[in-house]
Amino acid sequence: MSKQVEKQEWVRVAEAFEASGQTQREFASARGVRLSTLQSWVYRRRRSGETRAEPVRLLPGIRPAKDVLRDVE
Repeated sequence: MSKQVEKQEWVRVAEAFEASGQTQREFASARGVRLSTLQSWVYRRRRSGETRAEPVRLLPGIRPAKDVLRDVE
């Protein structure tokens, strides 16, 4: 198998892991792949910026009034 095909396959595996909701250990065990290899490819994918997730936008926080906090206690 050529290196390029192998790379493409591992990128797909890393994408599948990201979408799975499993831990890396669970995913690797279920797929029969070495944990360290999965970790390496997930790291490479995250570092390269090839994720499809939207960037997180932080909003300013609003503190409730003191009387609101008093009612909660």
